[in-house]
Amino acid sequence: MTVFMELWDIYDEKGRPTGHTHPRGAAQQPGEYHLVCTVVFANSKGELLCTHRSPEKELCPNMWESPGGGVRAGETSLFAAIREIREEIGLTLAPSQLTLLYRDKRKDFFMDTYGVKMDFPADSLRFQPGETDGAKWISLEEWERLAAAGEILTPAKGDFFPILRAFVREADSSLHIWIRENGDEALREKILALEAIPWPELSADPWPEREHLASFCRMEGERLAAHGAVAGTSFTHKGERYFACGVAEVATHPDFQGRGYALSLLRRMNTDIQRRQADLCVFTCQPSLVPLYEKAGWTPCPDLCLTGGSAEKPFPSSSLGLTVMLSLLSPKAIAHGADFRNTAITLPLGENKLW
Repeated sequence: MTVFMELWDIYDEKGRPTGHTHPRGAAQQPGEYHLVCTVVFANSKGELLCTHRSPEKELCPNMWESPGGGVRAGETSLFAAIREIREEIGLTLAPSQLTLLYRDKRKDFFMDTYGVKMDFPADSLRFQPGETDGAKWISLEEWERLAAAGEILTPAKGDFFPILRAFVREADSSLHIWIRENGDEALREKILALEAIPWPELSADPWPEREHLASFCRMEGERLAAHGAVAGTSFTHKGERYFACGVAEVATHPDFQGRGYALSLLRRMNTDIQRRQADLCVFTCQPSLVPLYEKAGWTPCPDLCLTGGSAEKPFPSSSLGLTVMLSLLSPKAIAHGADFRNTAITLPLGENKLW
């Protein structure tokens, strides 16, 4: 008989993989963290799904919660969430159905919370014996009341509540994804017009004739309120070949600033990058924007320099006063986590270009 030992990847206090693994259930050393995922389901009535923990559970038996579990070594939280949902309640989800909502730091683990909008009867679910034995839909208001009273296990508290409210109430029709190969020309023109507000110099090199893979657009009626673009390229670092994605840009029209649209787009972009099964995500931002990108699930790496440009004219982030944000995603990248500390990453982006 083969006994399966579940292993976790170990992360440091910044949420960066250390390259080490740890048996599930064994005591962790101080300063070591593992990764957990949970999924909040919202239906078209604005209700949230609660699942009931089996009385056989060692921790918190008979409590209501959102389904989820530990992220295994070599998994991203996105694909761990898909696996946990299939195991615990019998639903098969596509990666495109999940949106990363929040990352919360606890005593010895990080928790990534995903949102899914989906309609189904609670009594149609298939439960995993010993894990889950019931489910029900409750109103958003009831969920918040129970969460605040500690009567339901919640992914996070405090500033997570308004994020969840916005996700539940946001109309799916307000989000459009512009793909380079088959994008709508009218929407493309709106993207170019929005880009011209913060970056008028881009008119000589208009998007999306550059390296972007997809664009995420938040619409308010016929107006483009916010736009973010995902880019991708392959590169070699310390003898290993990787595929990297990055946030190429995020912009909100001045008329719609202060509504959280940029953060909402960034969370969807983070999930999209995981769906593309990139080895890693890396990009730069102004130091003042680090908290925004941390809320969307990325980690600042002040000991890392990202160099774009060309071999003849390198364009390093260190010369621009920018902070590098990083997520290691694939098993290969996580295993080589030490290679991404106190180093420089060079991406072949072209002259004067940097994510």
